[in-house]
Amino acid sequence: MNRFILPVAIVTVLALSWALYRVNQPEWGDDGRVWLDIEVGGISARVELAATGNARREGLMQRPSLAADEGMLLVFPRALVLEMWMLNTLIPLDVGFFDRQGRLINWLSMEPDGGRRIHTSSAPARYALEMNQGWFTRHHIRAGARLVLPHPVDAR
Repeated sequence: MNRFILPVAIVTVLALSWALYRVNQPEWGDDGRVWLDIEVGGISARVELAATGNARREGLMQRPSLAADEGMLLVFPRALVLEMWMLNTLIPLDVGFFDRQGRLINWLSMEPDGGRRIHTSSAPARYALEMNQGWFTRHHIRAGARLVLPHPVDAR
């Protein structure tokens, strides 16, 4: 009986390790986009990851709509005062700015305006979360709310 304990334990550890690995991996869409399931202040959201310069520049341009709890998480290489604009963006958005520790600094509402208005974080931020306009208000998310990622995300 004891000779089976070690092999069963090893198989169990390997199975659990594989399950945890799979849960913490980003999900690749059919279009090559990377999606993450995140939380902000305990509220779940599904976001497209924008961790490269090109992805951050394109943002949500030309998108006709977003699902209710879907958005885009822009990850920057280091914390700095971030500036966002609505060039070629068709849908009204909220943008939340988060520091290195994932704490919400502030959030702003943005209207499509051809990129005329610049929306700025009130302090250095590492992450910008774009969601449908009204998302932060609807979920009662306030400054200090925590952004929880399924795994560390580095910007390029």
